[in-house]
Amino acid sequence: MALPRVTIDLDAVGDATRRLADALHVRGLRLNGVTKCVDGEPAVGRAMLAAGASGLADSRVPSLARLAAHGLGPLTLIRAPQADELEAAARVADRVLLCDPDAARALGELARSRPVEVLLTVDLGDRREGVLPDLAPTVAAELTGLAGVDLVGIAVNFACLSGQLPSRALFRQAEDILAEVAGHCVAGPLLSLGGTCVLQHLDGYAPRFATEVRSGGGPIYGYDFVGDRGLAGLRRTDPVLTAAVLECFRKPPAPTGAAGLDAFGHVPEVRLPREDAWYALLAVGRRDIEPAGMRPLLPGASLAGATSDVSVLITPERLHPGDEVRFALHYDALVRAVTSPFVTVECVPDGDPPVPRDVPKGGAP
Repeated sequence: MALPRVTIDLDAVGDATRRLADALHVRGLRLNGVTKCVDGEPAVGRAMLAAGASGLADSRVPSLARLAAHGLGPLTLIRAPQADELEAAARVADRVLLCDPDAARALGELARSRPVEVLLTVDLGDRREGVLPDLAPTVAAELTGLAGVDLVGIAVNFACLSGQLPSRALFRQAEDILAEVAGHCVAGPLLSLGGTCVLQHLDGYAPRFATEVRSGGGPIYGYDFVGDRGLAGLRRTDPVLTAAVLECFRKPPAPTGAAGLDAFGHVPEVRLPREDAWYALLAVGRRDIEPAGMRPLLPGASLAGATSDVSVLITPERLHPGDEVRFALHYDALVRAVTSPFVTVECVPDGDPPVPRDVPKGGAP
């Protein structure tokens, strides 16, 4: 399979999803699996649903369309659609998060076979999307009665822009807001809580309404990146990037002297050795990955840095052109990799990609 390549362990995704869904069910909540960090990869979505996720969610309409094309759902669009996406959103999304009545009206006018469910986004302090709490009843009233859309509840989000962490007090505030708008909902109202960081703050919380947690990092990694800690009962499993070696030479430390900005106009972010070392040039760059989110799996290796199209890996011994090296991918590196047209994505059981181990040609097994 072509390189560079991202490998996703479907068994790990299924196991983490199952454990999370079961733990939430005991608390009276359900799990909505978010696929945005894998660009709506259908194999990942299918694994989440099979393991107990109540539905799938993504922030991009084309990603939802990928999931819909494979018959997966129900599907939630967790970013309000822009004007030229409304028709597609009405076609593929079962639910949409938004707060603009005009957008909801246009969405409803484009709905054909069934109404589109709407979750009103409310800003509890993260300062990303949503109306302020005191405006929620007024906006909910405007949404009521719009043709082609059904208001079904509210959605809140935590720790994405400002870093505001979730808490039981904020969950209760969200419930109080939902109670105010419940009369405008077509059925029993739903509270949608996002994202994975919510899972660490549920102790002592008993929901008053039907409640879901939107999570992608939990099912895919078994990890909470906001809290920088594992999730109870889960083993962290990072997707893996495999890249090809283009060249490898023994080089002395970089010369000292005047230095400018890098090709992006930024202060260079490099970690060069202070002694002679093996420098391996890899066929993957910033157009494909976030270097800070890559952890080399070759023992003794370190990533020196990356430019547009290549990365430089410092290795303990010589590598050869055509050798393959692997990296565990942090969330931000995965998001960029799966959306690069130059990176292949494969989903495998047991995390057992058909690639050689990270040793030089002729090296010890």
